Amino acid sequence: MANANVVAGQSRLKHATLALRDQWWATEPYWNDVVRRRFEERYIAPIEPAVEAAVVGIQKLAEILDRIRRDCSDRSEMP
Repeated sequence: MANANVVAGQSRLKHATLALRDQWWATEPYWNDVVRRRFEERYIAPIEPAVEAAVVGIQKLAEILDRIRRDCSDRSEMP
């Protein structure tokens, strides 16, 4: 089982990214010019791929932490 705190952080990050995307889309009817498109290209568009990469890294970290926890608990049970 993956580290609960790490997975909770991963989940919050994904939900925050979805909320940002939804709020960004809500601005389109009110702000739809070249400046908005430039802002989106420069700041908004890179967020989702970066978050996806972070989520993969967080999952790997959770797996490593679980492995470390198991290894340490196995050693403490040895005579």
